Amino acid sequence: MKTRSHRRPLSMSLIVAAMLLGIACSTATAQDAKAPAAGKTAVKQKRKTTASDARLPNHFRTVVTEEQRQKIYAVQREYGPRLRELRSQLRALSEERNAKIDAILTPEQRKQIADLKEAAKKKRNKAKEEAAEAEPVKK
Repeated sequence: MKTRSHRRPLSMSLIVAAMLLGIACSTATAQDAKAPAAGKTAVKQKRKTTASDARLPNHFRTVVTEEQRQKIYAVQREYGPRLRELRSQLRALSEERNAKIDAILTPEQRKQIADLKEAAKKKRNKAKEEAAEAEPVKK
């Protein structure tokens, strides 16, 4: 009798690890984020940005102080390389999985799927164009 393994595939483990890391980052920064003192607004200053700290998380800009902003950027710089590595591993695993799935299909099935994808892409593009035409110009 075969026993079932309770181990997750590596790709699922990477996804779970990336999600947990993201939750941990957002929880840690949210706990540190305190509103500026009464009567003070967040300091708006131009500063040099790098690829790893180019943006604050959504909705933080008007809430955090400059000191908190710098701490958040430091956390982003700390986790940036590890997150990039995990994304790279996840991308490689997805490509490997997709290649194995593709190998299962017949050439005719691959063509049918490619045609369906192309039709869906055209439909999306047409819907975007129609939405853009219908939307009034904002000034």
